[in-house]
Amino acid sequence: MELLFKREQTTGKVNRVNFKLWGKLELDESELALISRYRFDESILIGEDDSDVRRKAIKRGVIVGFAIALVTIFTGPLAVLFGCGAGFAVGYWYLNEKRETIFVKDLLHGRHFTCDSVIELARKEAWLEGACGVFRQVMESAKHWDGVERHTIEPLPKEQAKELILRAA
Repeated sequence: MELLFKREQTTGKVNRVNFKLWGKLELDESELALISRYRFDESILIGEDDSDVRRKAIKRGVIVGFAIALVTIFTGPLAVLFGCGAGFAVGYWYLNEKRETIFVKDLLHGRHFTCDSVIELARKEAWLEGACGVFRQVMESAKHWDGVERHTIEPLPKEQAKELILRAA
């Protein structure tokens, strides 16, 4: 498994520099077979709360859909359907571009990330590297999921057991 990164910088609004990061996982045939067998491609690699992004995506979709439907309302019901479809497409595009939740399939196909600073870009790289490292170990353990494993759980001394219970609560 190899994680590829490509960095770019572009000029954004008001001469501000935008930093872009592209990341992709390259896998061999046995790793691709594991992903296919256990449907790892649908797994969340990094989970984040994207509720704010979802709200913005819905808002943008509704605005675009309503605007197109309003402009074309006099041309017939098919045009209104087109407006609704366009609104849905804009909302979906916005959500897909801005979400912080990263699925394994995102990195299998390659994904672009926009960062406001070099520091954020470096953090995103480290974040992805760490998550892919964990994913690599999950894939290795998946090779041995068949069969039965026995784990003996020893009792802890009273104080350690109390600390463990309090941490778990």
